[in-house]
Amino acid sequence: MKKIITSLGVIIAVAALVVGATTAFLSDTETSSGNTFAAGAIDLKIDNESYYNGVLNELTSWFPAADLPNGKLFFNFTDLKPDDEGEDTISLHVNDNDAYICMDMVLTSNDDKSSNEPELDAGDLPEEINNTWDGELAQNLQMFWWADDGDNVYEVGENPITDGVQTVTNMFGPDHSFSVPLADSLNNIWTPNAPGPVPGDTTVYIAKAWCFGTLTLNPFAQDGVGTDGPLAPDREGTGVTCDGTALGNITQTDGVTLDLAFRAVQSRHIPDYVCGDGEPRTAKITVIKVVNNNFGGNNVIANFQLFLDNGIVTTPVTSSVQTDVLEGIYSVGETGVGGYEATFSGDCDIDGDIILNPGDVKTCTITNDDIRPNITLIKNVVGGSAVATDFKMRVNGVLVPSGGSRSVNSNLNVTITEDAFAGYTATGISGTGCPAALGNVFQLNEGVAITCTITNTFGP
Repeated sequence: MKKIITSLGVIIAVAALVVGATTAFLSDTETSSGNTFAAGAIDLKIDNESYYNGVLNELTSWFPAADLPNGKLFFNFTDLKPDDEGEDTISLHVNDNDAYICMDMVLTSNDDKSSNEPELDAGDLPEEINNTWDGELAQNLQMFWWADDGDNVYEVGENPITDGVQTVTNMFGPDHSFSVPLADSLNNIWTPNAPGPVPGDTTVYIAKAWCFGTLTLNPFAQDGVGTDGPLAPDREGTGVTCDGTALGNITQTDGVTLDLAFRAVQSRHIPDYVCGDGEPRTAKITVIKVVNNNFGGNNVIANFQLFLDNGIVTTPVTSSVQTDVLEGIYSVGETGVGGYEATFSGDCDIDGDIILNPGDVKTCTITNDDIRPNITLIKNVVGGSAVATDFKMRVNGVLVPSGGSRSVNSNLNVTITEDAFAGYTATGISGTGCPAALGNVFQLNEGVAITCTITNTFGP
């Protein structure tokens, strides 16, 4: 050990001499500048070219390639008539990485919005305001989806996505969901014989046709030119036909809502990715309505319509029925009768807002407490020397001074009276919701507030 240390000391001494010398030595420098790690991108862009009854539908369901923030809708038809039809071609653009692509849809309601005479005469049951699944439109709206080449036309050899033509009810099934692996390790709808991802910097197309009636497939011969060929309706059709002549009145005023989402996942290092591999695609939410009638209220859960609102689209939901929706930030709300104060509990905050992530299972409760009606009395004295405080007005026998108020229970009998005062005669009572005369029996609904002015005039 001592020899080694001594030898090391010699080396150090020599090095010190070299540093102080002016002698040049042979040398060589190798430089590698700008070493970089840069992440690639998976940036799925979607656009939609929509035709409604053969006419390009630029107003409601057409948009160029972009992300899909709330407000871009593939379906937005609010006045359907039997025999109406539409065709859309959706283009999917992935960035510079090969990607698996999955499509997920959720049927969120099939609602009978109201009941009119033609519907009821056709055998429809009266609308249930708190039931978002009492409609018949989904049973009479048919769809067909396929892998398109971008020309808006169903052609021979293009691969169906759905199991042929299906009603919306059948397509979504009992769990109200419909998911398709457009391209994963086991599938590729554009190249069925060569499953796998969509190459980066590539645009692919899917198309959908719908019919309010019976949809029939009549594919054109494949021209092989894709987006370079003529687009519908220059092709004199889309390869499908629609016939709604057999429909009756039972679907009037009904509405269907659905959510649609696309997912892109990089394929590199994930050779066995499958779209339906258990990855959660939607969230589940249950909205529970509770009605407390402590002060004479007589409304029930069925009088309220519950909904989810993401700022653009309102989705009706049924109390205590679990609903599948896509991820997002939602506000839970309601319409229906007034006169109740609502409070939120459960997974909603105090304002009814909730964040739903894929796979979430959450519950919000809206509790409605009936608000007691309120009666304010005003005394109007005409003539003589008496003043308002000289008179004794009563609500259900309880004294109420002029300008004062009294709460009562709703939907129960109420009377307004006053004690006789010498020299004055009660000459009228006025105000919206007030009785026609003192002593008359009347009732008030939940939360109603009225002001009644009682006039007394001096003299007989």
